Amino acid sequence: MKNGIATYEDYSLFFKFFLEHAKDNFKSIDPNDSLLMELERYMTENNQLFYITDVINLEIKFISKRVKTMFGIDQDKVTTGFFLTTTHPDDLRRHHLARAKLISIAQEIYIRKSGTKIISANFRGRNPEGEEYINYLYQCFLFYNKIPFESTYLILVITDISGFDKIHKKFHHYIGSDPEVFRFPDEELLNKGVIFSHTEFRIIELINEGLSSKEIAEKLYRSPYTINTHRTNILQKSGKNSVNEVIHDLIDQGLL
Repeated sequence: MKNGIATYEDYSLFFKFFLEHAKDNFKSIDPNDSLLMELERYMTENNQLFYITDVINLEIKFISKRVKTMFGIDQDKVTTGFFLTTTHPDDLRRHHLARAKLISIAQEIYIRKSGTKIISANFRGRNPEGEEYINYLYQCFLFYNKIPFESTYLILVITDISGFDKIHKKFHHYIGSDPEVFRFPDEELLNKGVIFSHTEFRIIELINEGLSSKEIAEKLYRSPYTINTHRTNILQKSGKNSVNEVIHDLIDQGLL
């Protein structure tokens, strides 16, 4: 318990909500439903919202009222592409690629008619007033289900992680099937998967475009020595022998 509110670090309450309301295609959700009220209290305490989507048909099944508090938009105004429109310009391409990867994985799960996949990543997005950008963690759980209709479904939990100082200048990106990743975030979770600083990732992008260290230095207004130091750090973080290996992995994960 935290301030009298259950923590549900394993996010079990979100799955319980899906199973209870999928039976009637999420059509008769009472705002005073005890389960929903418990979820809303939990999300308010932890500065979160959650969202359920039929990915194959790109149809939103449910989104919590917390979207108004966190993003300044009413529930009935949210579209499947809304969160892209709030994203910081420097994170927009990465967010777009992550979304494309999610749809591709959802289609693979649907074809197999089985399986689950977790995608977890952070993107900077506008606050409700639209005056500044803050760090949000997007945790996506994809799974095949026959109810309410045969499809691949997404439970998405978005958390304001602006209070995590150590992730402020970095980004986190994970694709896999480890259920431990779909839980309330902490520093350990945010350091899973791909984690580079925004500058390091920009350097990787420019290397992928064919620029030399000297050309990258000129473009980013840094010295070649600084760029080479970043390249060394990229290899140390990734455990790879070359930046080309890093690029190959990032392409495979839908990041480049």
